[in-house]
Amino acid sequence: MKLSFGDIERRGRALDVRGTSIPTESVLAAVRDPDDDRVACARPRAVHERVGFLRREVAVAPVAAVAAAARTRGETTEHDAERRAVASELAAVDVPDVDLSGARERVAETASDVDRLREQVARASGRVEARREAGADASDAEAELREATRKLAERETDHHAATEALAAAREQAREARDARERKLALADRRDNLRRAARRALADQYAESFRRAIDALPVPGEPTHPRAFTGPDWVAGMAAARLAAPGAPLVVGCGFERSTRAAAALDAPVVLVEV
Repeated sequence: MKLSFGDIERRGRALDVRGTSIPTESVLAAVRDPDDDRVACARPRAVHERVGFLRREVAVAPVAAVAAAARTRGETTEHDAERRAVASELAAVDVPDVDLSGARERVAETASDVDRLREQVARASGRVEARREAGADASDAEAELREATRKLAERETDHHAATEALAAAREQAREARDARERKLALADRRDNLRRAARRALADQYAESFRRAIDALPVPGEPTHPRAFTGPDWVAGMAAARLAAPGAPLVVGCGFERSTRAAAALDAPVVLVEV
């Protein structure tokens, strides 16, 4: 590992930047960004997001952290294949975006226009009838009636189309509801399988977790990850010791010397101020 921040340069497996002007946030960002040449090191693995920055304020779920550590060691569970299948099925579920309100408004609008035009046709028809009965010229009234009838026919066609569109939208809405319910069920199944896999991995690594707690110079009762009630940062350190994090661990508590931290955590480290 090589660290370079301005005039400050460090090399090695165990680095200490406490007492320097290098911000802790900058160290962590550089460690986690493979394109940041301020820290030249291996790429971080997923577990680094959980235990890559060890400090007393860290929030760690012991079971999830131990499971993530086990994954870096290539461990698998009987739940993995089904979880992948469910996740794939979930990704394939498409929930259509349906505008029912717009379709309803269109039906209501065209229905109102049809009612209004029917009244116009009725009035125009009455004027034609009245002129004919009076023996007067009805040509203007007949032209008005024809125009009103044409507009009515057009609007009735629009209303029929809007009604069909609303029926189609309602069917799509039912399909969307079914898809949402299917998606929720699949997401729930995926999450259950994920939790089951984490528990299984935690069970597999329970004894290793106990040994890690016992080996670290930190307070904590060696126990199963699911039964651990000690400080989160202690669980984080134990999980970090079990993991293959890839990138160096950024450590802000528990150690006075970087070499001791690297040996205890079995990983490259950078000690920082927190």
